[in-house]
Amino acid sequence: MQIRVKQNTIAQFIAFIERIGQRASQNDLEIVAGLDISPQQIQEYKTEVIKAEQWVKGGVSAAVAASTAGAGAVTLARSVGTVSVSRFFGLWTTEVAISKLGGAAAWNATLAWMGGSSAAVGGAVLGGITLGPALMVGGFQLAGKGEEALTKSREYEAKVNVEIANIEAAQDFLLQVKRRIVELANLVCNLNNRAKAALQELEAQPFDRSRDASKFQEVALLIKALAEIMKTPIFDSEGLLNHATLTIQTQYKTLGGI
Repeated sequence: MQIRVKQNTIAQFIAFIERIGQRASQNDLEIVAGLDISPQQIQEYKTEVIKAEQWVKGGVSAAVAASTAGAGAVTLARSVGTVSVSRFFGLWTTEVAISKLGGAAAWNATLAWMGGSSAAVGGAVLGGITLGPALMVGGFQLAGKGEEALTKSREYEAKVNVEIANIEAAQDFLLQVKRRIVELANLVCNLNNRAKAALQELEAQPFDRSRDASKFQEVALLIKALAEIMKTPIFDSEGLLNHATLTIQTQYKTLGGI
């Protein structure tokens, strides 16, 4: 949304100012002097428009390159990679080519190979399929292995519970972030619609300072609000919600008709 606003509305506003300056046969923007906007602000808006256009061009290229690189890595892993397959609680292991595996096992093995780690794809530690035969074959030794595995599984369970709590906290935080983004998006959308409508009125006839000054002031204020909102980051330096987003949201809420 920010990219579209910069490329369209703000760019249109800059073009309008430049046009009225040319019509007045002036080399600068003195025609808007006293209308609550400075050449410095206009230059800042121009810079943001240029950045938006460069981002669009660069963003598309980066996405294509990343997609190609990722696909190549997966293909390589599945072509030449191998993984260690363990059964019966690690009593024996063997190397299996990833290309010989299928389904979820192939995908997990691919990820393990790419990450430089081994993957036990032969059976779950707690699975009844491997537990019964293992105890029959190995007797007490395997029973000891089972106790060791059970202890490790309980330790792993504790770690999993901690991670679940962390994930739930992260989900709550992301919901707050989503709400803030939606609120700001609605505000930007309303401000943008008002700015476009006001610009359309200004462009409908030749600019006259005495007649159009108040309308121009309105557009300038709307553009300023849009620019300030869009340059305010959602997160602060600590990775938390930036309190400034709430402040600026409150500041321009009435202007946006919310």
